[in-house]
Amino acid sequence: MEHRTQDTYPLTHFRQHTSDHLERLAEGRVETITQNGEAAMVVMSPETYDAMRITLERGHLWDEAIARFSEDRGVDARQAIEGVAKKLGLEL
Repeated sequence: MEHRTQDTYPLTHFRQHTSDHLERLAEGRVETITQNGEAAMVVMSPETYDAMRITLERGHLWDEAIARFSEDRGVDARQAIEGVAKKLGLEL
């Protein structure tokens, strides 16, 4: 997911053209909304947010598994990943 500078809009534009923004967001675009020339918020579809959150959780899962494996070389990698996933309440 790449942020493009053309996906930055002032808040007034977002308010006046909400349906246009919603169409772009439904396509998976992520928009930065500015207020007084500064970034005020990032807007995305729920599906894009969920995909991003899952990606971050999986990355965290791998970091934890690698750390656990490094601490205890006797643990099988699959067991380490499953243990961390269980600890974090994640499904594999």
